[in-house]
Amino acid sequence: MKFGHPLLLAAAPLAGLLVGLLLFLARRRRDRLVRQFAGGPGRAWADPGHDKSRLFLDAGLLILSVIALFVALARPLVFQKNEQAELQGLPYILAIDASRSMLAADIRPNRWIATTNAIDRFLDSAGNDRVGIISFAGVAYLNAPLSFDMTAIRTTVRYLDPELMNDAGSSLASAVERAGRYFVSNNIPQRVVILISDGEDLDGNLIPTARRWARERLKVCAIGVGTTTGAKVPLNRYAPNGGAARNTFGQEVVSRLNESNLQRLTAATGGKYYRLGENGEGLRRLREEFLKPLAETAAREDLQNYKDWFQIPLAVAIAALLARILLAADRSRRSQPLPAIGASLQR
Repeated sequence: MKFGHPLLLAAAPLAGLLVGLLLFLARRRRDRLVRQFAGGPGRAWADPGHDKSRLFLDAGLLILSVIALFVALARPLVFQKNEQAELQGLPYILAIDASRSMLAADIRPNRWIATTNAIDRFLDSAGNDRVGIISFAGVAYLNAPLSFDMTAIRTTVRYLDPELMNDAGSSLASAVERAGRYFVSNNIPQRVVILISDGEDLDGNLIPTARRWARERLKVCAIGVGTTTGAKVPLNRYAPNGGAARNTFGQEVVSRLNESNLQRLTAATGGKYYRLGENGEGLRRLREEFLKPLAETAAREDLQNYKDWFQIPLAVAIAALLARILLAADRSRRSQPLPAIGASLQR
């Protein structure tokens, strides 16, 4: 439960104390006036005949009604998630490494195909999430802004191709930078990036960039693709065995999963790291262990997921006031003899 106006809730006990104090002072003033008029408490006729237990109960009911009224004005809210609401999903960006090293075949059939197949299954269970796509090699590109249209997002992923990327190398920092600028420029409070990569980074500016964007509430989760033993990077996907890319020294390029880079990245931003796995288990674990709890937290911050319960404290306040009317503490009198008056009449 939460309250729409917590300051009024904090004021409720103070209001009760104030009413109790005012009732106490009013009763003292009334007793003083009665004593002045009747000649002191020793006079039997000076006693108004009120039932003290009723008076205490009457005061308690009034204090209860005031406190309950303040609680009602504080607007008590009970969480009840609206599964039909369009905005209940979590916004996040999939930053997909589309460098040529993703064509390495250390996982079957190769890194790229395994990645896109896993993403397709992951998006199939996106629900009401809003998903955007960034692809990156040496430079990051926003391929699709945040959208509920999973068909369009999945189509975008299928059209990505490492062989069409003209930027050599791989820059994880550029993906983080591009995603961060998108979230900030669109004023999106929930800022999550799921970076899917083999972890190779030729930029060297990853951790400072990650820390800078972490101060802007950006969280980066990483999915590692490949193996630590690695594999040769083919010239293209159709290259026969042995048709590997070569560096400037004429040596064949071998790409290996660099988990250290990805783990340091997630640690710097408060995210989590998983390996992709043979069937995309890493993405499924990410959804269960990170995205769902985060979406639950976001839902609890959205007042659309709460129902008003002010009716209950308001009903208590009304019931307490009605009980005071029925109690009629000021009108009730206990029977009492007046011996002094009676004796004077007999004489």
